[in-house]
Amino acid sequence: MYTMTTLLLVAIIAMWISLNCGLVLVYLLWSGQSPWQQRGVVKSRRASLPAGAGTVAKETSMAPVLVDEKTGAWGLVVVFDSPSAGLNLNIGNVLAAAGGVFESETRSFTIAGVSPRNPILVANAYPPATLPSFNDNSGQWPIKGLSIRIMKERRSSSPNKLQLVRLVALAKDLARLGANVVDAQNQPITEAGFQAVIDGKARF
Repeated sequence: MYTMTTLLLVAIIAMWISLNCGLVLVYLLWSGQSPWQQRGVVKSRRASLPAGAGTVAKETSMAPVLVDEKTGAWGLVVVFDSPSAGLNLNIGNVLAAAGGVFESETRSFTIAGVSPRNPILVANAYPPATLPSFNDNSGQWPIKGLSIRIMKERRSSSPNKLQLVRLVALAKDLARLGANVVDAQNQPITEAGFQAVIDGKARF
C-alpha cells in the first residue's frame, strides 16, 4: 500500500517538475533567448577580442590628429583666451626664446630646432594671417591663435620624433600665456595627447 502511494507521489512530482521545465523552455524560446546559445556567444565574443584591445582603442581615441591636409604638414593650433597687445608682446618673447626667425616674405616665424630640413613654422591661424616681427612693434591686431607646423619633405615621410618633442614644448610654452591647444580636427589636446605625440602615437 505504502509502495504504491510512494510511487504515485514520485510520479506526480516528476510530472510537475517536467511541466515547469517545459514551460520555462517554451518561454525562453518564445522570447528569443537560449541559455546554451548565450553562453556560446559570450565565449565567442571573449575569444574574438585580442588581449589589450580595449587599451589600444582608448589610446587611439586619445591620440591627436596632426595631419593638416590643406597645408601638407603636421601641426597643432594654439587658441588664445584673451587676445591683446600685451599678449602679442609675450608671444614675441616666447618665439624669441625658442630661436624663432622672422620671415619677412611670409610674415611668419621659422624655428630650426633639431631638424633644419623640417623646421617648425609658426603662423597666424586667423585673419589677417600674418605676424608682426615683434622687433619694432607688437602688431596692430591682437593675435587670436597660432598654427605650429612641421612641413613635410615628401607626402609619405614621417616626422622627426625629436622635432615633435620641440613642437609639443613650444605649444605648451604658448599655452601658458592663456590658451588651449587643439589638433588638426580642432579637438582639444590633453596631457595624454601631448604624450602620444611625443611617443609617435599621434595619427599622421
